[in-house]
Amino acid sequence: MIISKRHGFVMLLPWKTASSTAYIRLEPFNESPYERFYDFNPHLLRVVHQHLTYRDYKALPVSMSGYRTAAFVRNPYDRVYSGFVQLQRDIQTQPNQPFAKPWVKELVMSQLSENFAQLATADFDFDKWVASIKEYQIYEIGRNSSFPLHPAHYWTGLNEEKAVDFVGKVENFEADFEYFCRTVDIPTQERVNDNVTDAVSEATDRPRYLSRMNPASISKINRLFRADFDLFEYERYQAP
Repeated sequence: MIISKRHGFVMLLPWKTASSTAYIRLEPFNESPYERFYDFNPHLLRVVHQHLTYRDYKALPVSMSGYRTAAFVRNPYDRVYSGFVQLQRDIQTQPNQPFAKPWVKELVMSQLSENFAQLATADFDFDKWVASIKEYQIYEIGRNSSFPLHPAHYWTGLNEEKAVDFVGKVENFEADFEYFCRTVDIPTQERVNDNVTDAVSEATDRPRYLSRMNPASISKINRLFRADFDLFEYERYQAP
């Protein structure tokens, strides 16, 4: 979550929606008192990271400041595939990161171990992994903070109702990001990307990773992320 008191905005960062790129571009304006990496939040009474949902945000004191709120979303197909890749990267990199407290690291290591076991059981195959995903992994935010592949509308409002002031789309990232910057009086930012294996691209209609999915995976994503397809007007592709 990016908080700018000077410019009066909060940008929420759904997982796998170019959040790293948004962060690096807006970092000069970020004044958030909260850690990007795992830490225990005394307001939420649980371990969280930068991908706080809108409901989490409303429980924080900053939500009373009247700041303009924003979030980016992404088509569910690409979010799920990108999440599959990110989980494997996190298993490799996160154990070497500094943690605020030993017990927080212990918790995260147990979560990563669970994620690894699920991937290994699926032979690190995307379609087998999707078949193994349980509904509670998608819809329940408190159980495993290292598996934050929740519906994007968790970051844009409550009860499937839009509450943030601005919703941008990764598929139109540059234009939407520039528009957002103008609304909060921030100069146009240099087009730098972070997390280069999942960098933003020019506007496109077709999901980037759809061709890597079998019909069963497409159907399951359609079902699990039904509300995101409807709320953000993403096209559903029917499995052949």
